Amino acid sequence: MGMDTKDMMNEMGAAFAVTWLVMGMTIVGDGGLELVGIGMSGIMAVAALGVAWSAFAGAHILPPVTWMHIMTGDLADTDAWMANGAKLAMQVVGGALALIMMAEMNDTAVTYDQAWPDGQEAWAFDAMTMAGGLAAGAVLWCIHTKADSGWATAIGVVAMGAYIGAEGSVDMASVLMNDAGDMVPVLLAWVMTGVSVGLGAKLATVIDENL
Repeated sequence: MGMDTKDMMNEMGAAFAVTWLVMGMTIVGDGGLELVGIGMSGIMAVAALGVAWSAFAGAHILPPVTWMHIMTGDLADTDAWMANGAKLAMQVVGGALALIMMAEMNDTAVTYDQAWPDGQEAWAFDAMTMAGGLAAGAVLWCIHTKADSGWATAIGVVAMGAYIGAEGSVDMASVLMNDAGDMVPVLLAWVMTGVSVGLGAKLATVIDENL
């Protein structure tokens, strides 16, 4: 069966909280560009993500976690695809709502057009980026499943954030809120990074089963 309403609201609420507290948004301050939010680095980001996984039990919150569950599950299970697909969608919705709220509260926010005046570059396959996603996915899945702790997963996510596309749902939300002009490159990056991380998790399970 697919995801129920309570699960969807839980996922959306978790993504909203993490986008607001951790991912933040860029504003124009007295000293130039400044980030409003903790940012995806440091002990405070670990603490915020750990609290979020504790408070929103059952929520994946971030796309790489969902993609790891997709790729290590039964790929022929339609219900699992629907449930995980709904999680990915709710992560984008939660991120979008947080971005809207932050923008309304702060009139010095940097707009998408300001951040990307010439649009984003077309997505292109990069072997090293894919390899980094595979390796990070394998390590993160081991942490996520063997430690069985949201706090441990939070440490792994912050340590490998650049490799696993941790901010993918926020990027997607930003594009959808701005005429979707850069939809193709952002969507491809979101999907391909997620697939590489998921395949890394699958590789970790295969190796573990054969040891």
